[in-house]
Amino acid sequence: MLTNPLAIKQTSASYRWVMLALCALTPLCVVTLPNMSLPPLFATISSDLGLSLVEIGTIWGMGSFTGIFFSLIGGTLGDRFGTRTTLFAACLLSGVFGLARSFAVDFTTLLITALLFGVVQAIIPIMLFKVIRQWFPTEQLGMASGVTSAGFASGLMLGPLISTSVLAPALGGWRQVLVFYGGLAILLSVVWLVVHPPEPKTDAASKPRIGLRASLQHVAQLRNLWILGIGGLGISGCFNGFTGYLPTYLKAIGWANLDADRALSAFFLASLTAVVPLSILSDRFHLRRGFLIFAALVLAIGIGSLTFVEGALIVVVVGLTGFVFDSFMAILNASVLEVEGVGYLYAGTALGFSNMIRNLGSTFSPPVGNALASLGLSIPFLFWGGMALFACLMFAFVLKSKKAAVPEAEPVAVG
Repeated sequence: MLTNPLAIKQTSASYRWVMLALCALTPLCVVTLPNMSLPPLFATISSDLGLSLVEIGTIWGMGSFTGIFFSLIGGTLGDRFGTRTTLFAACLLSGVFGLARSFAVDFTTLLITALLFGVVQAIIPIMLFKVIRQWFPTEQLGMASGVTSAGFASGLMLGPLISTSVLAPALGGWRQVLVFYGGLAILLSVVWLVVHPPEPKTDAASKPRIGLRASLQHVAQLRNLWILGIGGLGISGCFNGFTGYLPTYLKAIGWANLDADRALSAFFLASLTAVVPLSILSDRFHLRRGFLIFAALVLAIGIGSLTFVEGALIVVVVGLTGFVFDSFMAILNASVLEVEGVGYLYAGTALGFSNMIRNLGSTFSPPVGNALASLGLSIPFLFWGGMALFACLMFAFVLKSKKAAVPEAEPVAVG
């Protein structure tokens, strides 16, 4: 019998919406808002620390580099120790290491602190989608993923918009901005500890404990999981390179600082507007694979065309392209959770495995794309558009269609 009041709340369908709200708030405050505040600040940071364009791209890609290794480890830790404990620790350390970046004095110290920050950042998105799998039935996974992705999208939109125009002037500089976000992440770690129901002892005693090797061996045999990860590699590389470079590019061709930052925000505003409706439609009409193909093609055409468009048309193209991005990521994660053989038991490991592959693209894309700027300032967009086109081809010709997998068990136990 469950005697803990928070554990009893888990049996009520209404409490799942509390958890969903927290799943949307966490990526906003801990992941995307602090991360997307950096691109507009890179000009100031590079001036203060003497960084080159390639060094900036390396710093920007560092979070994805750590994700190659720690997203998989973090997913398995979540499967083993539960979402409550893992999210508390990840948000806490994210705050500490994020704050530590403010003390950087050169490229090396900024690289090291960015590396430590990226280690724990890689764990948080995986755990959030595992919470969704834990609290929501299969027929609502797309909707719940969409709401969580809306949290990501909100931070992606607001970060470029407020970092240089609001926060940096109000707080006194880019270092103080990083301190502010570090404190916010620490606060969210406490919220997870209080709001997430602890695991009932009776369930914990009987809950299977599967090691990293056994979990990895299981998910590595799932063909569609590989394809979703490899296709996601193309989209993640396209997105990470494009978003890190666009403000710098626009400022380099003569745009005012605020106008350049707003252009990137247009991408995320469009994405935020569409993410929940499109995710709900994917639940209702079972259009997972078809939407992945369509969205990847839109991103390929939109980002690639920035090589050629000029003036105010850039904002139009950026906004239209952004319409599908967060919906794509929500449906991609829902598709991973629905791969036959995953279920709740392997959800964290499967998400971590997929993210590990995707982060390969996010890691090499910014420095490689930035290096192509020596051939012409707009050439990197052609490279990143090509990465999205690669993803489109993977989903269209390699990914196998399937019926939604039946979960191993309904999500009735908390982690």
